[in-house]
Amino acid sequence: MAGSDTPSLRSRTSRAGSVDARGRLLAVARRRFAADGALGPTLDEVRREAQVSVGALYHHFPDKPALAAAVYAQVMAEYQAAFLGALREQDSAEEGIRAGVRQHLEWVAAHRGEVRLLLGDRLDSAELQEANRAFFAAIRDWWRPHHTYGALLAMQPGVTAALWLGPAQEYARYWIDGEEAEIEAGIIETFADAAWAALRAKPIEEDDQ
Repeated sequence: MAGSDTPSLRSRTSRAGSVDARGRLLAVARRRFAADGALGPTLDEVRREAQVSVGALYHHFPDKPALAAAVYAQVMAEYQAAFLGALREQDSAEEGIRAGVRQHLEWVAAHRGEVRLLLGDRLDSAELQEANRAFFAAIRDWWRPHHTYGALLAMQPGVTAALWLGPAQEYARYWIDGEEAEIEAGIIETFADAAWAALRAKPIEEDDQ
């Protein structure tokens, strides 16, 4: 009995070790990329710091771009989960739009190093594509009823995102290169006000009789 279980146990142990190695590589790469940029550490430096073998490294990530893309997808997925969480807590369209801007800038302030990676070139991967599909589907699902009952403008690909988060995103680029430790609450509210003014459905004004 015990002997017959040995191969299965060995297989499970091997899979667990493989997952753990991938996790350690991602954790080290994420920390090093946040501190030094994606061009900073070499692949071998990440491998040695993560304490994984050369074979384990290349089993998961054949080259540095593949590792950077995996970190990019991981960070983006965390951002998206936090954004959707903040959005779904709001009852009204106005509070949802404002909460999205607040969440965006507060997340930037809390993840300064990782955001540098997200604001660079997009590092595409199957994981990122799947995360984006799920994220934008969830945004559309949240938006649809608010548009239906007349609170929000219709969504337009590219335009809606630019009006909602574009100005805040540009400010984030400016802030990241500065020395301020936090983004002031008043500044966040300025962008929240602007987003709501741009995206709320405008009432139809009757002609004066």
